[in-house]
Amino acid sequence: MRQVLSTFKNSWKVFLSVAAVLCLQLISVGRLDLCGAVPIGALLSFFYLLSTAARLEAAANSPAAQAKKIMLVGLLFRLLMIFVVLAVAVHISTELFLSAAVSFGVFYLTALFILARKSNEE
Repeated sequence: MRQVLSTFKNSWKVFLSVAAVLCLQLISVGRLDLCGAVPIGALLSFFYLLSTAARLEAAANSPAAQAKKIMLVGLLFRLLMIFVVLAVAVHISTELFLSAAVSFGVFYLTALFILARKSNEE
C-alpha cells in the first residue's frame, strides 16, 4: 500500500493534467456546472485503488481461507462505495452521473497505466 501511495504521490502532475483536460472538455461544450464531477470521479477512483491495495496487502499476510473472505468483503465494500456515490449523482442529474462515471473511468485507467509503468521501471 505504501508503494501505491508513493507512486500516486510522485505522479500528482499527471493526475492534475488529466483533471485539467477533462474540465477543459466540459468547459468547451459549455458545461461548466459539471466540472465538479471531475474531482468526484477522481476521489472515487483514488479510494477504490487504495482500498484494493489495502485488501491485497491484508490478504497476502493471511491464511488462504481468511484471505478469500478479506477479498470478498473488500470487493463488496468497493462496489457499494461506487454504487452509493454514483446513485447520489444520478439523483442530482443524469449529466452529473455520466460526468462522474466517465471521470472515474478515466482516472482509474490513468492510475493503472501509472502503476504498470512504475512496475516496468523496477
